[in-house]
Amino acid sequence: MTLELAIGLSLLLMTLFALRIRARRAGRLTGPVLPDGVQVQAQPVLTEAEAAFYNLLRLAVQDRYLVFTQVPLWCLLTVTAGDRKARSAVMNRIALKRVDFVLVHPGTLRVAKVVELDGEGEASPQRLERNRVIDELLARAGIEVARMPPSQTVPELAKRLDVADED
Repeated sequence: MTLELAIGLSLLLMTLFALRIRARRAGRLTGPVLPDGVQVQAQPVLTEAEAAFYNLLRLAVQDRYLVFTQVPLWCLLTVTAGDRKARSAVMNRIALKRVDFVLVHPGTLRVAKVVELDGEGEASPQRLERNRVIDELLARAGIEVARMPPSQTVPELAKRLDVADED
């Protein structure tokens, strides 16, 4: 009977130990989200120029496409690879990149085009590299990228996007 008692007591102690470890881990996960001294505040999603362009874009594409803005690049692509490290490298490279506007077909919910604003003046080397990465990945996925200046009329924009009504 003492061997059975010793085994039972050992199992009880191991169970209590496992529950204690689990409770500690849960306590770490439920701690404060922001450490002391860290503050957050809301910021605008779009600049004034981007918001103005967004309104023009919505008018230009009307009921043909849904318009989404500031979409993370990884949301537009499925990245697969036989090697986990290769996939992780690609995901890390695109993790913080966003595209300006995405036109989505309302029926199929497939991406039809990505619209990128080209700012006035010369682009920085970082912006050029960002554009190169976005262009290459979206081209491989079969997604067209349209780069255009923010100052346009609705008819000009519709024509550039090939959504102008034929009269």
